[in-house]
Amino acid sequence: MVRAGLEAEARPFGASRRAALACLPGALAVLVGGCGSVRSAGGSAGDTVFIGVATSPSSRTGPSIRAVQLAVERLNASRPAGSPPFAVRPPPQQQPSQVAVAAYFRDDPRVIGVVGHEKSGETLEAAPVYADLEHGGRRALVAITPTATNPALTRVNEWIFRVCPTDDDRGAALARFLADSLRDRRVAVLYRNDLSGRGFQRLFLPLVEKAGGSVVERDPYLVGMTEYRAYAERIHSSGVPLVVLAGAAGDAPDMVRALHAAGVSARLFVDDDAGYLAQDPAMARELAGVRYLTFYVPNERGAGDEAWFVRTLRERFGSPPDGRDAFSYEAATVLAAAVRAVGPDRHKVRDWIAGVGSVNPPLPGITGPIRFNQDRTAEGKRVWIAEVGS
Repeated sequence: MVRAGLEAEARPFGASRRAALACLPGALAVLVGGCGSVRSAGGSAGDTVFIGVATSPSSRTGPSIRAVQLAVERLNASRPAGSPPFAVRPPPQQQPSQVAVAAYFRDDPRVIGVVGHEKSGETLEAAPVYADLEHGGRRALVAITPTATNPALTRVNEWIFRVCPTDDDRGAALARFLADSLRDRRVAVLYRNDLSGRGFQRLFLPLVEKAGGSVVERDPYLVGMTEYRAYAERIHSSGVPLVVLAGAAGDAPDMVRALHAAGVSARLFVDDDAGYLAQDPAMARELAGVRYLTFYVPNERGAGDEAWFVRTLRERFGSPPDGRDAFSYEAATVLAAAVRAVGPDRHKVRDWIAGVGSVNPPLPGITGPIRFNQDRTAEGKRVWIAEVGS
């Protein structure tokens, strides 16, 4: 369960606060700111165009196959006469590497673009394949990630796009929370010793200092190898009011148990979406009071297609959509809009998508209008601060 909060517009540090009651229960939101070709087989109207999804069906944190499938169903239901239908192309069941998954999609001429990958490291590894460097770009195709947040990701080449917020946005939202909500602005940071955790803490530290705070503890941890109790005892001795866990939400329960055992009264803040953990009543009780960052809070009274989107996924699967559902749906609709605008030519599709919000009009999205900036990241996406309730 997520407790109600406020929605605040992003602003420079030190500017006056502008806040209003959120239009949906759930959280505090901070607005953050944005040659040859390959055609589908045969190239004629009516040929199926495939959207690849670089994830596994069992993934709880990667691109959402169910959301891409929902987007494809709706797109096909409103398909103009003579235009090609869309279909979902999952990766092979056996996935030796994310590079191999990217090559599988690249080498299938019926795939016009890919929703994925899940993590920043995986996407960086696959990026040269999507740019098709080994063939001079002849088979290159767009990949739009709904979940990878490293800011540098979309700068590696012109074929990688992103529809979710970045680590910069997460860090800014958390630093603003620290500045606005805590009188004592000292903080301890535990970061997962991987690309995402290291990147987040490097970005977060200067933002904390800019907000008038200080990081008094900063320690890496390794999943399955770290003695959280030792960290908890150090945090207890420092008396900080806030502990930031920069890692996967699944690491939070162990940290919570260690903090409780050490008698730490500091509030725990997780920089990853812990909403799926709170769906388990027992886990929700254990994590009660933990705050976390999330990129999406579903609203059945939302504007545009959001109400339909939330209601449909809830009815089909028995639970509301999360951020990976919303952004996966958006990534698929961006790819489809490009195909309808310029046809199933991979290079033309890439160029059209790059102009969304500038040369081309913004596209409607579940989380708001979609506009890509010069780094091929969607602008104006919100970061929500939510709290697990009892």
